[in-house]
Amino acid sequence: MELNKCPNCSGKLELSDNRNRLVCKYCGSEFTLDDTTRKEVGDSPVSKDWFVYEWDYKKLLDNPKTAPTVSAFVRTLNDYDSSEKIVQYMRDYLLNFNEISAPGIREENMRDIVNRISGNLQTSEKIILYNDDGIFVHGKTGKVITDKRVLFIEKKTVREIMHVNIPYLLFGYSMGLPQINIGEKYSNSIGIFNSHFDLQGVATALICTLSFEQKPDRPKIRLMDSLK
Repeated sequence: MELNKCPNCSGKLELSDNRNRLVCKYCGSEFTLDDTTRKEVGDSPVSKDWFVYEWDYKKLLDNPKTAPTVSAFVRTLNDYDSSEKIVQYMRDYLLNFNEISAPGIREENMRDIVNRISGNLQTSEKIILYNDDGIFVHGKTGKVITDKRVLFIEKKTVREIMHVNIPYLLFGYSMGLPQINIGEKYSNSIGIFNSHFDLQGVATALICTLSFEQKPDRPKIRLMDSLK
């Protein structure tokens, strides 16, 4: 059975909460996992059938440098069933801190960056979050998450990746801090959000959710780790 598609209506199949069945959210059909599909699903704690699991999940959770981001990533995917709900959770979170910006929340801190990237965005594209990575000079570097893409801004350089094109996520750490790289082993880090490590995992879960909302039949995202 194709894990992404219901044979009855071609709707999207998802794992049930107890992870012993595949359920179609459109027609309500349910399917028992056979040995083949069980092997494909693996032992991941994520209830959504969006990923190929190449990470050592237990090792990531046991490592204090990676546990906060990984646990937040998994929890967010299991607790929220839409990008809208994740965004609302993130906005409630941001009200308690001063370092991270979003539309209507310390918006003045993202004005320079927004002006720089305005030519990269579609007319209807919405900015969700901006994290300023600058240490000595603010407003020059950082990550911008929109509803369509992630932009990685380093002074005069702007790289980007569309959510629907993300091939893999690489979980690990660098210089003792948790790190999630999106589709690039040595760059495209989602950032540490000023030491709010759980927000790093939440933001990554949001990106995955947006990706599959916009293109449900896209290839699965590989979950990998860089732990030795």
